[in-house]
Amino acid sequence: MHHSIIFFFSNPSQPPYEMHPTFRLLLSSTSKPLPPHTLTITLFTRPTCPLCTTAKHVLAQTWEKRHFEYREVNIMDPGNALGGAEYEFDVPVIHIQPTKSVSEKTSGVVEGMRWRKLMHRFGVEEVLRGMREVEGE
Repeated sequence: MHHSIIFFFSNPSQPPYEMHPTFRLLLSSTSKPLPPHTLTITLFTRPTCPLCTTAKHVLAQTWEKRHFEYREVNIMDPGNALGGAEYEFDVPVIHIQPTKSVSEKTSGVVEGMRWRKLMHRFGVEEVLRGMREVEGE
């Protein structure tokens, strides 16, 4: 069976990854086999959040310099227990933590594990610095 993916663009000359940074991150992580990533970055976001869109672009640019596992959590999703109450008025927020400490059911950090949290406005260099700190470099 053959599947097609259809994209709709407001500007046909703009590549999809510039319009949809989440798609770019997810496509980058599945387009070719890579060794397991040592770090996971979880983005806590909500729909119609302009700072969240900027944060996604920053993470897409960070991915170009250093790969990581990517998770995105919509805090407004009623079925989602991750970060909703904690970050309701603070998005975007990212957690940088070792991949082995990430659980699908919780946004909490495993006791004793290094981790970093960045909030609101952050750049590529700040994310990379957080990644180095988590790995103890």
